[in-house]
Amino acid sequence: MSIYEHVKGLVTTREAAEHYALKVNRNGMACCPFHDDHHPSMKLDERFHCFGCGADGDVVDFTARLFDMAPYYAAEKLAEDFGGTRTIVYPPKPRSPEKEIHDVLLEMELLLRKQKRMTAPTDRDTPIPKEYADSCLMYDYIVYQADLFSGGTLLEKQAIIDRMSSGTLDRYKAALQKGEIRFDDVFGN
Repeated sequence: MSIYEHVKGLVTTREAAEHYALKVNRNGMACCPFHDDHHPSMKLDERFHCFGCGADGDVVDFTARLFDMAPYYAAEKLAEDFGGTRTIVYPPKPRSPEKEIHDVLLEMELLLRKQKRMTAPTDRDTPIPKEYADSCLMYDYIVYQADLFSGGTLLEKQAIIDRMSSGTLDRYKAALQKGEIRFDDVFGN
């Protein structure tokens, strides 16, 4: 299940709009935040549509436009705001190894981003906690692997597939099931 499918099943556009401080009346209408609107012209339910400016789409489109961000980052924001990290849901039919690796790397990235936030120092005078430093190092490594996997050369992509097939993928999936990623989960024993 992609992050887009996940967040669309997790939250409606109306729920997201209300969460992000848009006043929605009982009929599901609100003043459109995308143009100078003084009378409710936007209908919000599973999707949104503005009868004034024509803005239209799903919850990811709405959030991306509201916060002026790419759809992928809007989906991440929704996943974090409405459900923490995503639960890995594997489709019943077998996936290709490439798709499974992509999905697991994405899950690792999201969970490590959350771990970084939760372990970050609270002020400048606080020493940097080891957990935060480890989370930053693991996050950077996973993002690098994901970037190589999606945009690297065929040789780089094959090297990641080979490494993942030798037990790394299983280690990553086990860490995701626990909901916490330790240094050894990423870099081995």
